[in-house]
Amino acid sequence: MKARRKSQVQQKIRGGVDAAHPMAHAELAEAFTVVVKAKLPDRLRDIELPEPTPYRLSGILRNRVARVATTPLAPMRPDWVSSVVRPKKAPMPPPVRKLMHRGRSVQPGLVYAPDDRRAYSDWSYPWGTICKVLTAVGYGSGVIVGPRHVLTASHAVDWSRDGAGSVEVHRSGGTLRATSAITAVWYYTKVTGSVDWFELDEDYAVLVTASRIGERFGWLGTRTYNNDWDGEEYWYSIGYPSDIGGGNCPVWQRRKWLDEDFWDFFGGSDAVSMKTDADMIPGQSGSPMFAWWNDGPYVVAVWSAYSSDENWCSGGGDMTRLVRHARNQDP
Repeated sequence: MKARRKSQVQQKIRGGVDAAHPMAHAELAEAFTVVVKAKLPDRLRDIELPEPTPYRLSGILRNRVARVATTPLAPMRPDWVSSVVRPKKAPMPPPVRKLMHRGRSVQPGLVYAPDDRRAYSDWSYPWGTICKVLTAVGYGSGVIVGPRHVLTASHAVDWSRDGAGSVEVHRSGGTLRATSAITAVWYYTKVTGSVDWFELDEDYAVLVTASRIGERFGWLGTRTYNNDWDGEEYWYSIGYPSDIGGGNCPVWQRRKWLDEDFWDFFGGSDAVSMKTDADMIPGQSGSPMFAWWNDGPYVVAVWSAYSSDENWCSGGGDMTRLVRHARNQDP
């Protein structure tokens, strides 16, 4: 019966359009396979974006860059970009629905009460250097640290062989300043999935972009964290938390502290993990922790992971080396 019914449908399709039934699967390829002969009109060429190509993965061993200097890399504000120390306030989007498990509220990260995160929309320096990092594994946060260099978390990168991605500069709601494809990734460790404790102090990567976004919008400097700063409320943070505006609105915080992990004291300042009281939610992976020196803002760490009651960042001298190495190799 089914075979006879299928034959009847195919006969109707061959004879013309069958308005009473969908097309049989066997007929689709023949009916809808089309070889393009027309040329795309010039007036439509600027609408579509080019298809991204896989980025180059450039892993390096820490001992290969041991002689690379850890002296600070200076920040840069272009002459055509104004600077403010407090970004313009943006309307706070309504929060997403809380996650529930067995009748109890659970969170995929830690927001310490009171929640002092503030949504902003400000193109001034350094607030306009915030980036949203987009790959097949989802999205993360990042910040411009060179002419075409974005610092983010390693676990925010798609490490597949044909991985591709892009960065959006200052995405705020439905608007953004610029977008650029990622052409290369510099890293020490490919961190995937959850962040293990032995990966916590190397959970960062430097993305190389096709466009020279740093020359247009400026970049933050990079410094090596010093545990003399432990517990001091020097630090600012910017990023894209998933629980505010669906991850499309940047937020900022100030007067946060960092505290170097006790076990890192024995290994020097090359690879460092730090606790922080900054509020962090998935989507903020790669958010910079930065403070202001007399010549501008410097980033010393990026947000990496959380435990049951603590948020953790990753930084140290090796992060500074990685940024300098990436800038030297892909200027």
